[in-house]
Amino acid sequence: MHLLSIYIEYYFNFTTLHLLHMKYSHCVWFIVVSILVSSCASTKKPSQKHAGSIHSYDLSEEGVIKRLSKSIRHETVSLEDTSEINYKAYEDFIDFLEVEYPSIHDNIERERIGQYSLLYKWEGSNSGLKPAMMIGHYDVVPVKYGDDTLWQYPPFSGEVEDGFVWGRGALDDKSGVMSTMEALEYLTEQGFQPERTFYIALHHDEEVGGVRGAQQIAEHLKEQDIELAYLVDEGLPIAEEILENVEVPLAMIGVASKGSINIELRYTQDGGHSSMPTRSSVIGTLSRAVNRIERKPMKASYRGLIVDTFEPLIPYMTYTQRLAFNNTWLFRGIIKSKLSKNPATNAALRTTAAKTIFEAGFKENVLPVEGRVIINFRIHPNDNVEDVVAYVRDRINNDNIEVRVLDRARNPSPVSSTGAAPYQMLKKTIEESFSQVLVSPSLFIAASDARHFHDLTSNIYRFRPIRARHEDRSRVHGIDERISVDNYMEMIEFQIRLIKNGASEL
Repeated sequence: MHLLSIYIEYYFNFTTLHLLHMKYSHCVWFIVVSILVSSCASTKKPSQKHAGSIHSYDLSEEGVIKRLSKSIRHETVSLEDTSEINYKAYEDFIDFLEVEYPSIHDNIERERIGQYSLLYKWEGSNSGLKPAMMIGHYDVVPVKYGDDTLWQYPPFSGEVEDGFVWGRGALDDKSGVMSTMEALEYLTEQGFQPERTFYIALHHDEEVGGVRGAQQIAEHLKEQDIELAYLVDEGLPIAEEILENVEVPLAMIGVASKGSINIELRYTQDGGHSSMPTRSSVIGTLSRAVNRIERKPMKASYRGLIVDTFEPLIPYMTYTQRLAFNNTWLFRGIIKSKLSKNPATNAALRTTAAKTIFEAGFKENVLPVEGRVIINFRIHPNDNVEDVVAYVRDRINNDNIEVRVLDRARNPSPVSSTGAAPYQMLKKTIEESFSQVLVSPSLFIAASDARHFHDLTSNIYRFRPIRARHEDRSRVHGIDERISVDNYMEMIEFQIRLIKNGASEL
């Protein structure tokens, strides 16, 4: 007999004969155990755990990989000090796009905004449909001096080896930009005509805030009273093995992004010679303040969006994991504790604090007179800028330490609806492109240019179909950035489907 049937029979016999004779506390525990067991009894194990792609379009792998490799060789590096930027690399990249994608430039209108950002407008046949927008950025972060020797292949070589394309921007975001261009080139060559107008924006300064690129493009569209149906930006990947013992891939669509604030802690006191140190020092005082923040981070929450993120994974979890995730009313604290130990899932639970700069002293035998610490907080949608400042003041508990909010503080984004037609279209496109991949809404813990477009649409979704494992986290902005040839081909097919699925009324 099925285990559930045996349990149900036992449950009713036991309750009928003995429940009235049990102590109250035993009754409570019996009911709790009954609920726990029954909540897991109906869950099912997956029949397959590994995802495959679904190929539908005749693409030349050799050609598209060659173009991605070439794009990486253009050192379009963004720097905070714009006077140090090599803008010739930007001009060369723009020229490269014109040469490599002739059908796009013959059929789609293009204008330059902020000098180096590109805005394409693919006019649709039905002016009654709101336009859609796809955005990405071709600028990349620099390679730290000396780190280039640590790369397996030179960071701007675009080397194609071992089934991967290597180089800075392979993940962030040259593959996103180039896969979009490949899709547009393919569709225009095929004579495809969308009913809906598409805007495609390629930004040149996302890595330094997007003020001259994305922000100016957003303002340009607002001046024309453009209202978008939806916008798709770079964002979350297809995560593999996101939880221990759970191998099924999860495509996470970022329906919201964290806010950000940089807080400076500054402390001064009398200096002197190191031979006569004071009991309290600048370094010691600031270190204690940092330690107090590290010992008690901002409150974690396993509610709302993160619950929706993990829900599709529950049937694929181990029995003990299913027991916990199906009964959050009892195991919420354990779940938070477990997820807090992983930097990626911890960031989805709470506002995080990264101590990024600590400066004090200039000579080994001189006591510092002044010191400062900069802490970068990424703000969870449950919090805001004011909450973070209040938390810092409360934790350091020292009125002699100056707390200062630096420029460009911003609150978390609004949360886009998962019930909206554009979200459902995006979800459908992922499911059509990748077999056995689950899809869920999630929180984008980084920042992207999408933040500049909230006045144009409430439907903003952050997703790139990049297959990512735990070991790939350090490659983004790090050493040995790469993307697999197979995955890049999947990205292009996904972009083609995304345009076609969104090209008519949703």
